[in-house]
Amino acid sequence: MNPKRVFIQAWLLPTFLLCGSSPAPASGKPSSETELAKLAAGMKPGTWAELKTENYSSELLRVQNGNILGYTDTAVWHPKTQQVLFVGQGHYAAVKFIIYSAATNSWKLMPTPVWWDGDAKTGKGPIGHAYQNNTIDTTRGIFFHHQSAMRLVHRYDIAKDAWTTLPEIKGAATGHGTALAYFPERKGLVRVYGGAVHFFDEEKNTWSLLKERFQMGPYHNIAKYNAVDKSVIFGAGNGSKQLYRMDALGNVTPLKEAPFVIRISSTVTAIDPVSGELLVVSSDDKFKFHALDVKKNEWRQLPDAPISEGASASIEAHGVTLYFSNRPTKVFLYKHVK
Repeated sequence: MNPKRVFIQAWLLPTFLLCGSSPAPASGKPSSETELAKLAAGMKPGTWAELKTENYSSELLRVQNGNILGYTDTAVWHPKTQQVLFVGQGHYAAVKFIIYSAATNSWKLMPTPVWWDGDAKTGKGPIGHAYQNNTIDTTRGIFFHHQSAMRLVHRYDIAKDAWTTLPEIKGAATGHGTALAYFPERKGLVRVYGGAVHFFDEEKNTWSLLKERFQMGPYHNIAKYNAVDKSVIFGAGNGSKQLYRMDALGNVTPLKEAPFVIRISSTVTAIDPVSGELLVVSSDDKFKFHALDVKKNEWRQLPDAPISEGASASIEAHGVTLYFSNRPTKVFLYKHVK
């Protein structure tokens, strides 16, 4: 292990303890006493509410001359520890790993992931953004991040506080704007880029190409696991309104074309944890908010959202989606349905 990294982690530990940022009880049962839970419980369907949290600031998001919420929209929720995890990166800037704890209602900065071959102080190193490259296996508590423009996916064991790396996606096209989704029913990862869809089979510990060319944008694609529908919604990207649904058997069907281009550079997407509808906020048409009913395969417009950029995490236990943004530098909850 790198002695310098050990020193940094040891130096950070007292701050972590003083802040009271310990994980939630191992039972994983949602606490009705957290600020998140209390706010969610009092919300009406179709409403937004600001969640006032500790340590969420522009400084937490800042990296050199930018911030970690550019060209991204996906964080993850781990129900057992009641935490939101997010890895992001600024343009020609550093990577940051941040965590929100519902138990303490506070955010913290984690050590720079060991896999990033760069300098956190200067930002010099491999460039990229988070895009839709954060996903999670909630059952085992494994958080995955696909490093932009590379053939590598890294996994973070939440309980062990340790990073490891999956086998390389050999032969896959590389570039910025990839998307990654963990598919528990298929026991693996779906990786999307420029029309090509790869799958990582955890039991075989290997990647395979499912299909080389789906009709979608060349980059800035999306891939979202839908826990209600037991499917992965993927596709879209620059210049594209086309989405697809992959079911638990691996069958893929096209969905109704979106009423606007969906791409990581101008939309924030989420899966509602209650209905399974795809929620999309557009910054091209500022604050406009739409939903796709996956079962009916129908789009409809919703009342405008209070944000036009940021990242989201679906929280099933409380029936809400958590959004955090840079402009404004605030955290919100949205309750779609009862």
